[in-house]
Amino acid sequence: MNVILVNGSPHANGCTYTALEEVAKTLNTEGIETQIFQIGNKHICT
Repeated sequence: MNVILVNGSPHANGCTYTALEEVAKTLNTEGIETQIFQIGNKHICT
């Protein structure tokens, strides 16, 4: 199983990223692959 973690914060290494890293570590110990995407600093078309 793979899990995508999305960081919508404009701070790439802020508190949200730290929380996502902790979630990723827990999932990884259970054999679940994770990937964190940083989208907070991207321009999104509306």
